[in-house]
Amino acid sequence: MAIPQDENHFIYHGFNEAKLHLDGMAKIHPNGLLQLTNTTSQFEIGHAFYPFPFKFNTSSSQSLSFSINFVFSIVPNNNYSGHGMAFVISPSLDFSKAMATQHLGLFNNSNNGLPTNHILAVELDTVQTTEYYDINGNHVGIDVNGLRSNDSAPPTYFSDKEGKNKTLQLASGIPIQIWIDYNGTEKLLNVKLAPAGIPKPNTPLLSATFDVSEILLDSMYVGFSASTGTRVSDQYVLGWSFSTSGEAQSLDISKLPSLPPAPIVLSPPPSISPPTPKAGEKAEPVVIVSLVAVAVVVITISGAVYIVMKKKYEEVYEDWEREYGPQRFSYKNLYKATKGFKEKELIGQGGFGKVYKDAGLNGKLGDFGLATSYDRGSNPETTNLVGTVGYLAPEFIRTGRATTSTDVFAFGACMLEVACGRRPIEPGKVNLVTWVIDCWKRGDILDACDPRLEGLYGEEQMEMVLKLGLFCSHPNPEVRPGMRQVMQYLDGDATLPHMTPDNSVIASLAASNEASYSEITFPLFSIESNISTRTISTIDSIILDGR
Repeated sequence: MAIPQDENHFIYHGFNEAKLHLDGMAKIHPNGLLQLTNTTSQFEIGHAFYPFPFKFNTSSSQSLSFSINFVFSIVPNNNYSGHGMAFVISPSLDFSKAMATQHLGLFNNSNNGLPTNHILAVELDTVQTTEYYDINGNHVGIDVNGLRSNDSAPPTYFSDKEGKNKTLQLASGIPIQIWIDYNGTEKLLNVKLAPAGIPKPNTPLLSATFDVSEILLDSMYVGFSASTGTRVSDQYVLGWSFSTSGEAQSLDISKLPSLPPAPIVLSPPPSISPPTPKAGEKAEPVVIVSLVAVAVVVITISGAVYIVMKKKYEEVYEDWEREYGPQRFSYKNLYKATKGFKEKELIGQGGFGKVYKDAGLNGKLGDFGLATSYDRGSNPETTNLVGTVGYLAPEFIRTGRATTSTDVFAFGACMLEVACGRRPIEPGKVNLVTWVIDCWKRGDILDACDPRLEGLYGEEQMEMVLKLGLFCSHPNPEVRPGMRQVMQYLDGDATLPHMTPDNSVIASLAASNEASYSEITFPLFSIESNISTRTISTIDSIILDGR
């Protein structure tokens, strides 16, 4: 339990009743153990502070004194530790701009070392940071307003039992007690430490002379901060005593909460060869057990290999494919046809990736709608197939000749459909291209957007998608951009040419668009595959995420 703050001191044997101010990863276990960081997350911070500020008499430097002692434990992960922890005296509980790793959750690159921080800390550092001139990866340091310690030393204590100094590993997993005392009359800060249960040493590990009244403010918070980086560790505080009037009360080690049990690492048993049975004797049970164990291992490995191979060729179908049937080649067939996607099977590379030899070397047109094939593999200019109106370029409808520009047209129709929530051509409605141009002429192209989006999109990105969709949908294939250009526009690597609704490109698009499909008759020509979910997701992310 804690003594009230207005008495200028408190003592905690565990923290269940403490009501500390916690943030980041910090939490209190049911047994009262305070945990600042753990081994499950990298680049994280944990803070635990007494919830009310203490009054420090900074106007009279000689009467400004304080005393702290606490027990901590840093449990490494696979012999590697997070960046450590610190006891902190701070004017604020707001560490929202502080960084993890070597910043210990206290500072960042811009405020580290500034005198306006008014922070005094004693760091328990378990990773050497050369930019702050750390002496090693296992040291205690006194920090004033920054992470370059005023004084530091490897953790040692004098053992009365052995009559010599002994070194401690901060990240050893054992509970360690630390005492921090400041005497305003002498302007002296002493830091001592020893394994929990060892009496307070007579000789300090660190002894620094400076005027704390020039650093602290009248009202200050006290607590702990810890951080992790690529290295992580469990960092705990078991008990804590603090006073601004005289020496802090001693902690009763027997009353402190227990640390979680260390993980048990099972070593394989030593290899023992069973005795060879004599003639007529039965095999010992250990032999039978060994054979069973070997069989289990073999079955397990075989099952794992089977699952991995199955996953390698596993095909994931979309909802519409379950209703209409898959409109694509399976991954397994593609893998076999390209001999494992080997480079020598490549025949080219475009905006959407590599193109391999899918045996007949016949090119297929992507229609972006549900297409029904009647004569797969025949001459792509004459096969009798049904396609989706609105995605087919006018020149393809007239001639039946597929080009890269016809694919660009289909992609433009898809962009407009995703952005507007309308199909390119719907009965009784103006076609989609004309609708977008009309909205643009009325003063705001964004009026064409899907109302179901409720305005939740990046306006600049949405405007770019709509204009690019029109650009790709031009009836003249010579005007359309190449697919590589389209991807550059979408990725932000190139800027879309300036266009207005009265621009000659858009004007000719508006004039010819309605007539482009006026003489359509069915059946149409060869189309074989659908737009992929990846393509639609790309357009969605550009519109909604403001890419």
